[in-house]
Amino acid sequence: MITAIALGCYATLVGICAPRVLPRHWPGTRVPRSTIALLMVLAWSLPFSAISAGLALGVTLLDALSRLDPTVDRCADQLPINDESPIAPMLGTLSIAVASAVLLRVGYCVLATYLASRRRSREHAATLRLCGWTDQILDATVIEHDRPASYCLPGRRGRIVITTQAVRLLSLDQLGAVLAHERAHQRGRHHQLLGLAAALHRSFPWLKMLSYTEHEVRRLVELIADDIAARDHGRLTVASALATIGAGHAPGGALAVAGVEESGTLTRIIRLASPAARMTRRGTAFTVVAVAAAVALPFALFAFSVAVVLRHCPPSADDESLAPRTVVRIESADGPPPPALTASAAAA
Repeated sequence: MITAIALGCYATLVGICAPRVLPRHWPGTRVPRSTIALLMVLAWSLPFSAISAGLALGVTLLDALSRLDPTVDRCADQLPINDESPIAPMLGTLSIAVASAVLLRVGYCVLATYLASRRRSREHAATLRLCGWTDQILDATVIEHDRPASYCLPGRRGRIVITTQAVRLLSLDQLGAVLAHERAHQRGRHHQLLGLAAALHRSFPWLKMLSYTEHEVRRLVELIADDIAARDHGRLTVASALATIGAGHAPGGALAVAGVEESGTLTRIIRLASPAARMTRRGTAFTVVAVAAAVALPFALFAFSVAVVLRHCPPSADDESLAPRTVVRIESADGPPPPALTASAAAA
């Protein structure tokens, strides 16, 4: 029960406070990789906590499950609501049902999101084979369109698509920066990160933390790709290419160099045009510690609560009758030894 309460409080705290505190006090734009790691850990810890809390409460309150382990059974008997209480079976069954429902819901949404993304990619690839052609120099698929745009399809071997208008408007350096941006998406497997964030948000769309996570992951993978492209082509070149393409449209399941929102594209241009902000050693250490703490905290709470329960759980009456007994013999030099004296090891 303590485990369920601890994990429930943790999930409530993360779900309510994280989407309010992180935008104000976390340097997400300066450390996009660490921010994605932090957000994904916090977001996925919510269903983990709900499932673990439900299982822990069900195992404790259901007599059939608690008797599988003598230690769990002994501790369950000491709870205010134990297996002898009339409400315990109902509460334990409800906890197991909720945990199972959360697990099934998340699993279904992950599978459905993956299959839908794969289907869209196959359909779009089939369309590209009909209306596009492969440019061997660019190593990309070119399609005829009057709007400048560039995007990539999922997977390391996914296609990079660019329109003829983008090829006309971009210089050679800008074109190289755009293609480097798209390859960075593919090498970083950003589609998988977006798929996991979208699947979790689809599982529980009413949770603000999950919608915030999906939005931020979608924004931050673009910053990561911008930084990778800027290493080889320069920040101003990437910014000018981004300004030329503008808010180009990408089909569902694809990542575009210009993103999906004009306001986000303008923010990225300003970020690239400004000098690169370096994190101090203190700031770097803070981000590392914060991500590590976010990873370890739910597991630490689970382990600590279990340890507290096992340490402070007194033995039951049944255990005292089954406790091993120690035989003590006292021999006298003047006569035969007296009868054996027994003492219960449980009294020690």
